[in-house]
Amino acid sequence: MNRKTTDKAKAQARRLIEEIETMERCAGWFRVVDGVRTSKPHPDDNFNGGEYAASVKRASMDMTRTLADLRR
Repeated sequence: MNRKTTDKAKAQARRLIEEIETMERCAGWFRVVDGVRTSKPHPDDNFNGGEYAASVKRASMDMTRTLADLRR
């Protein structure tokens, strides 16, 4: 395991988290009340596809590949 591989894994993890947060925000999971961000439950507690869910899936696949490199 070297620095380049671990840095890549950290970057992929950040990307995955950012994509998930974008998906949640665009699906209405968060709302701002009096300047404070609060959590609001999604009507069916499920993401039913769309461009944001696809971005999360792609980031997850990239993260899986990066983690495989770490295990080598």
